[in-house]
Amino acid sequence: MALMSLTFLHYLAFSLGIGGGVAGLLAGRMAARSEPELRRGLGRLQRRLGQISALSVLVLWVTGVWLIHAQYGGLAPLPWLFWLKIAAVVGLTVCAAWLQLLSLRAWRRGTPPPAPRMARLSMLANLFALLALALGVAAFA
Repeated sequence: MALMSLTFLHYLAFSLGIGGGVAGLLAGRMAARSEPELRRGLGRLQRRLGQISALSVLVLWVTGVWLIHAQYGGLAPLPWLFWLKIAAVVGLTVCAAWLQLLSLRAWRRGTPPPAPRMARLSMLANLFALLALALGVAAFA
């Protein structure tokens, strides 16, 4: 039962993370074509979605490590596709951290973060998330 709850939490974090990432990209596209008043609100929405996604990545790391140890007793029995998945997760983690850093710096300055860089990093983060999902399915199917 505990393993099932942990797996549920892992999948929930992934769903919130990737959903927040896609929603943030859509809000960014809408903001680029909006009036300044609406742009500010969409920017706040993007920031909150980014925070949720970044927290989800943290939860994924914790639950993932816990699941690996609970199900496999460690890293040794894992297939090579798992290690490719981990490489994608590391890429996702770096992008999420960088996005949060840019967002926090901009928030402290009272300015919007650099939109082109945020858009590129968001797309890259979503690509890494989808790659991690595909490799996770392939590794554990």
